[in-house]
Amino acid sequence: MGDPAFDPEVVAARLGRELGLEPRIVRARDGREHHLFRVVAPAGLTGPDDPGGERLLKFPRADALPDPFDLTRPAADRLRTEGVVLATVRGAQVPSPYRVFGTDPVCAIMGVIAGTTAEVSLERGQLDEAGLAGLCLQMGRTLAAIHGTPRPDGGGGIPDLADCPPRGARLLHLDYHLGNVLGRPMLRSGWTITGVVDWTCSRWGPVEADLVEMQACVFVLNPRARDAFVAGYRQASGRAIDMVDVEERTAWEIRRRLVCDRPASDELARRWEDWVERHG
Repeated sequence: MGDPAFDPEVVAARLGRELGLEPRIVRARDGREHHLFRVVAPAGLTGPDDPGGERLLKFPRADALPDPFDLTRPAADRLRTEGVVLATVRGAQVPSPYRVFGTDPVCAIMGVIAGTTAEVSLERGQLDEAGLAGLCLQMGRTLAAIHGTPRPDGGGGIPDLADCPPRGARLLHLDYHLGNVLGRPMLRSGWTITGVVDWTCSRWGPVEADLVEMQACVFVLNPRARDAFVAGYRQASGRAIDMVDVEERTAWEIRRRLVCDRPASDELARRWEDWVERHG
């Protein structure tokens, strides 16, 4: 449980006053690591070319999950790295502008991407099996485009995935799933991607590591969607994915979560246990 004295609405209002935001602050859909609020920012807040307007205020939750790739990593470092990533990534629409402020707690002000998350669309019944497969085809293509960014010498301010050689490393999102992909529902259960958000876990590393989240949270429940995702990735990149490596990484991650971050869904937990038993 989080600190009961840490009221997100109170914190957001205080941060808004400190940053000179307009008083109207509206709660948005939180993630597991950060609170989100819709705000209206004055011109110039994130930089001299910022005209101001509707933005998102993002700050860490008191009960935030730690960075799974570095449990001691400070929240401020995660937000600052996200800013670097958003200036680096190609192949996907991302929040812009973006600026981190050294407030208490640290926070970021960022642009808003139109649309809703694919996770919400699935919850609302706007995606049937065919629609989910079509979305995963697009998500595969988008991830392939993101992976088109190679690691520069020195890493450019973005950390490396532990125990992975920098040679041949690509930019990884590492939290790529339905909750971090935005878009719009279309006719006949279709869906079109408008952007990708939440880059605080990003690293340089092997592309297979970026499929673990989808395998654990989507493909375990919807195996056919994986075929569409992989097909989209290959179409866009011309590269094959080592699915044995993906499954080995996923088995390790699922075992970790069953101990440290067991899902609220009993169905997903049961599927995870069955999947690990089959895949070691």
